[in-house]
Amino acid sequence: MEFSDLYKQSNSALAQFSPDGRLIAVAVEHRLIVRDSENPKRIHAVFSTPYTAPFVQQVEWSRDSRFVFTASFAQSRVDVWAPDDVDWRCAITDEVARVERAVWSPDSLHVLTFSELDLRLSVWSLIDGDERKYVQFPKMQAGVSFHPDGEFAAVAQRRDLRDYIGVYSTQDWRLVRELALDTADVQGMRWSPDGLHIVAWDTSASFVVQVLNVGGAVKRSVQPADAGLGVRTCVWSPSGQFVVLGGYDGRLHVLSSLTWRAVATLEPKPHISIPTDVFCETELPRALSASRIHTRFDLATIPCMLKTGGKSHKTCVEFSADGSLLCAVNESMPCTVWVWQVRTMRVSAIIQTLHPVRVCVWSPVENVLVFATGAASVYLWRENRGCHLFEIPAASVAVGGVVWNPNGDGMAVLSKGLFAMAYITDQTEPE
Repeated sequence: MEFSDLYKQSNSALAQFSPDGRLIAVAVEHRLIVRDSENPKRIHAVFSTPYTAPFVQQVEWSRDSRFVFTASFAQSRVDVWAPDDVDWRCAITDEVARVERAVWSPDSLHVLTFSELDLRLSVWSLIDGDERKYVQFPKMQAGVSFHPDGEFAAVAQRRDLRDYIGVYSTQDWRLVRELALDTADVQGMRWSPDGLHIVAWDTSASFVVQVLNVGGAVKRSVQPADAGLGVRTCVWSPSGQFVVLGGYDGRLHVLSSLTWRAVATLEPKPHISIPTDVFCETELPRALSASRIHTRFDLATIPCMLKTGGKSHKTCVEFSADGSLLCAVNESMPCTVWVWQVRTMRVSAIIQTLHPVRVCVWSPVENVLVFATGAASVYLWRENRGCHLFEIPAASVAVGGVVWNPNGDGMAVLSKGLFAMAYITDQTEPE
């Protein structure tokens, strides 16, 4: 793995690659800097926003990579920029209600904004500045989920003390169908990859999940008797064959989209007795003159006991690009990354780090898992090739975020106030 020089950025959560992988946009206080992803020294464009502190609070690219917006919710304003046409600009302000969230529509020609108190969802056109459409009483926390082909948007709404999902056409934003939910306070929803079903889940106080088809029929209501608290994460496999529901108790319930019944319950436990690869990060002897701590991964002897406790930075559940692997990090064991084989629902690898995992993400094109713990290293795991770490040349960098380039050939490695590009080479991984 090769690293670029370090560059400034103000908020690790705001570094975003364009969907075509050509550019990366980062916020530096009130400015948006767009760099070339292959050669970050080359600045493609710089946009100066009118925001005051806390400056830029959201950055998001359009699907076609032509536009990127910045948002300052403190000032109830969204600005749209065109990196390939620096003279073009669009400003969005809501004079009635404060803007609290923004999202692109799939056609890249409309921006959706949620207003405070869930009063309305506004649809702003980049073509006709006077055109604006509204969706009343949206639930911002549940958000909006787009159909895979972008033709429809599912919006969670509440009316007359009941939750609904409104299905809207993204062509003219008219209501196509309204789906009633048997939830007390719907918290989220996900459209299936094939576009035939929507999964919605209830408040965090109860594990209640509803699966509906686009006709409004409830295909299945999931409420495990021993689930405890509610759904924390909901992830579809890329093929749509499985949906994983992660609870606050750390267990993962895997549902089949054929029967809508649980085919497996994955429960990470600290005692490992079955044969599997357990990689443990160990600290190497430190020389008196050394400026940094060096570590490596060793295979643990089975049976073994994993480390529990510690401050949790990240709860993660994510499928690999081809859907054959599933990784997870939970709060009870924040220093442990679990990887399961989806075909067998068996553990493929367990990785234990010295410090809690802060970020854990799969490559968008292959089964390569990258994670970081706040140290000056990037960790990489490949199936059948083990776990390796790559030290960033600057020992003072504490890696707290990783964002993959959509083309999969590199990533942005983020630290407080700084970031570097990391590129995966064809060279053999280090020992």
